[in-house]
Amino acid sequence: DVWVSPDGDDNNLGTSESEAFLTIGRALEMIAPEDGDPITINLTEGTFAPSITGEEFPILMISNVNLIGQGKEVTIIDAEQIYGVIYIHNCDNNTISDLTLTGGSGGGMNLYSSNPILTHVTISNNEAEYSGGGIKLSSSNPTLTHVTIANNTANYGGGMRLDNSDPILTHVTISN
Repeated sequence: DVWVSPDGDDNNLGTSESEAFLTIGRALEMIAPEDGDPITINLTEGTFAPSITGEEFPILMISNVNLIGQGKEVTIIDAEQIYGVIYIHNCDNNTISDLTLTGGSGGGMNLYSSNPILTHVTISNNEAEYSGGGIKLSSSNPTLTHVTIANNTANYGGGMRLDNSDPILTHVTISN
């Protein structure tokens, strides 16, 4: 497992909170997850954004990686209207929890042929020109539990856009 913090440094080892990487992108470059041996990227409290940490967007997830924050009120991933926040394409075995995704101008989350588990996640204040302002699912069947999708905009599917997808929703709020 590795750590990422707004107080980190991409020259660190990422092995602890005091040796945390600065960006999620750097953590993804440095890990080598395998089937049966997933890696968790632990995010500390704080905002991960281009103007604060130099984070590049969208964050392109890879298989067998978990992205875990400290709580959706305190761990924020903000694309600052530069691009979408997180893209998960053709991935297996991903969990995303305890964080907020915001500020995406290509949507909050875009899933293609991927079935991640999202728990205690807020997807808010994102936009997409055509579809899936909050989350767009294409041939994906994710499990969402205790997820809030709010105040996102798009021409089609401002909250959630489904294309050949059948998500499992438990305690999910989609509003505005």
